[in-house]
Amino acid sequence: MRIICSIVVIGIIILLSAFSASAQFLGQLSTAQTLPKGETMLGAYLGIYDDAFSLFGQLRHGMVRYLDFGLKVGILNLDPGYGEGKTGLVFGGDVKYWFMERKANDPLDLSLGGGMEFLKIADYSLFALGGNAIASYEIEYGRQKSVTPYGRLNLRWERASFKRSLRLWGWEEGDWTDDEMDVALSLGADLKLSPDFSIIGELEIEDNVGFVAGVNYKIF
Repeated sequence: MRIICSIVVIGIIILLSAFSASAQFLGQLSTAQTLPKGETMLGAYLGIYDDAFSLFGQLRHGMVRYLDFGLKVGILNLDPGYGEGKTGLVFGGDVKYWFMERKANDPLDLSLGGGMEFLKIADYSLFALGGNAIASYEIEYGRQKSVTPYGRLNLRWERASFKRSLRLWGWEEGDWTDDEMDVALSLGADLKLSPDFSIIGELEIEDNVGFVAGVNYKIF
């Protein structure tokens, strides 16, 4: 078991060093478990990154058993390195399928899914599309209370665009677009204080390291 865990860790480190890209700012902010059919959760979060900060919210809904989706939208202030930092909109969405369940005698909860994210700030835009593997392990410590550490491995394609033409010291600088693959690791924990309310925190590990924290609340 230790050998397998070591191989997984080494593989993640190699992947993280093999790719370079911008960032994914909205994170996962949910465990591998999905919401039951018909249940809806709202979340509010603050994100702090190397060169940005964000305020955003999430709506998550259980579609059928073991399948849910989430929508996130908010504002983000970013200095991408091409001038002054500015504020713009960021939104994204994801869907995940929960196929390994601890309560069914599996070793941990595990889900697979896909998602997208789009950021638009003045002349700079970033679009990402990719897939996720999410693992979590719920630890109950009191009546209807628990803490759930989780991790997400995200592999995605990104397109960053900068659209502005200017003349500087006799040189003409125009629009550019950059496509690349990126991989990132998110490590977090969900602290459930009641059946409907939890506090969540998540560390984003990639080129643009960040930390996102907030609350989740089931409205029905």
